[in-house]
Amino acid sequence: MKTISDKDIKLLLKDIRAERPTLINLVFRFDNSRFKISTGQTIEPYQWDTKAQRAYTNQKGRAAREPFETINAHLDRWRSATKKVLNALQLAQIPLDNETIKQHLEAELGRSKKAKSPESIAIEAESFTAYIERFVQEAQAGKRLNARSVHYAAYTLAGYMKLKRILDRYRIETGNSVDYTAFSLDYYNNFKLWLTGRGLTLNYVGTLLKDLKVMLKQSHYDGMHINMIFQHRDFKKLVEEVDNVYLTDDDLTNLYNLNLSNTPRLDRVRDLFLIGCYTGLRFSDFSELRPENITHNGRILTRKTLKTSERVSIPLNPKILSILNKYEGIPPRTITNQKMNDYLKELCRLAGLVESVEVSRTKGGKKETRYVEKCEMVTTHTARRSFATNAFLAKVPTVSIMKITGHRSEAVFLRYIKISSEQNALLMLEHEHFK
Repeated sequence: MKTISDKDIKLLLKDIRAERPTLINLVFRFDNSRFKISTGQTIEPYQWDTKAQRAYTNQKGRAAREPFETINAHLDRWRSATKKVLNALQLAQIPLDNETIKQHLEAELGRSKKAKSPESIAIEAESFTAYIERFVQEAQAGKRLNARSVHYAAYTLAGYMKLKRILDRYRIETGNSVDYTAFSLDYYNNFKLWLTGRGLTLNYVGTLLKDLKVMLKQSHYDGMHINMIFQHRDFKKLVEEVDNVYLTDDDLTNLYNLNLSNTPRLDRVRDLFLIGCYTGLRFSDFSELRPENITHNGRILTRKTLKTSERVSIPLNPKILSILNKYEGIPPRTITNQKMNDYLKELCRLAGLVESVEVSRTKGGKKETRYVEKCEMVTTHTARRSFATNAFLAKVPTVSIMKITGHRSEAVFLRYIKISSEQNALLMLEHEHFK
């Protein structure tokens, strides 16, 4: 694509042999065609510099020069506006024709009712998947902020790009359009069936459908379409409870007492993980702790959470204080979430956390039940779940736990903690009603 420059736009007299003032036309040649429009400026041919395509300004006296300087200023404005319009149209991949160029040039010069800019036309012509990609790029550049007016998390944007790639694959494999007007409940159901047929878990499918809903909503707010199907109650995210494990106080003590002096990498991961287990912070928060987060003579941890931007204050138990002293008050250096998850499985195996755990989930539309070793189920998020469950079993008031975990609904919080029916029955035995 060639960038239009000043030399591509000519300023020519309508009649170079005229004996009276003649119009100055703007001319641009493209694809064996010619665009010509009057600038509205007139000049006598002898006052015109044909080579420079400008009015002579060599007249003696300021008063004599001013009219010709004004003509040149008008011509500069015309040439600049034309160059801007032509380059914008090319960038938007809009075919050039005389009417299109004229419409946008006159709008640029303010000579007619303002037409949509070439950039606006380009955006309107943008496909849904191209919009997703542009949205992510703008968010990465800081040009878009989330609902809390902070930068989008990297994993959120990665999820949107994953949706974009899957929609492209869906279009290629099925021939179904991904245009804004194509989305409907039938589309939603067919897309859901296609995803399920690929052997994906229900929660994975649900996350993709949630991101689809978010992107359709955002693109609607950006004026890309008028399709409101994303508001339909049946156009929803799918989710099922999964059998996530938690580590008991005894499990955590086993980890704490584990001798890892010969494996420094696991030693550091163990210490960082235990900080998460005893504070309830997310990985994004407990992996970024600084000495400044430790207040009240080392007894309170204060942190503004990354995900919700809420400031939480958490009492520190003796085990965390011991870990912090081990590192001279500076929390252990972190590694990536993925790498830490790999190390945690190895770590928990060394600690003997290998009892069999029943795991059920829906995959490919079918309910699957399997048995795995507990250590294989441990991830960085297990730390947060362990904190909530152990605090609940220790009879810490629910509202106090929620103040740290950030749960706003007790019903959601109670689904989050992991206690067995037997543990629940033992807790109830201590209630006055059962005495």
